[in-house]
Amino acid sequence: MKFTDIQQKEFIEASDGKMLGFVNDAQISKETGMIESFFLAEPKKMLELFSGNRPTVMIRLFDIKVIGKDVVIVQSKGVEHG
Repeated sequence: MKFTDIQQKEFIEASDGKMLGFVNDAQISKETGMIESFFLAEPKKMLELFSGNRPTVMIRLFDIKVIGKDVVIVQSKGVEHG
C-alpha cells in the first residue's frame, strides 16, 4: 500500500466510532526503515474553521486493527501532540 492510499482513509476509533482524522505524516524507524506510527490531523469543528493549527494524534502501527477500503479501525485513541 502506498502512503498516499493510507492518507485518503478515515481513521475511526473502534470503541466509540469516533472519527479521529486523516493521516498527514508518519514516524519511520531509523534502524528498520519501517513505519512505526501515523500522525493524524483531527477534523475541524465548525467554530475552528478559521483558527490556527489543528492538534495531531499519534496512532501506533500496532493499534491498527483493520484496514478497509475507505476506513482504518483503530483500537486505541492514540496520543495527542500539540
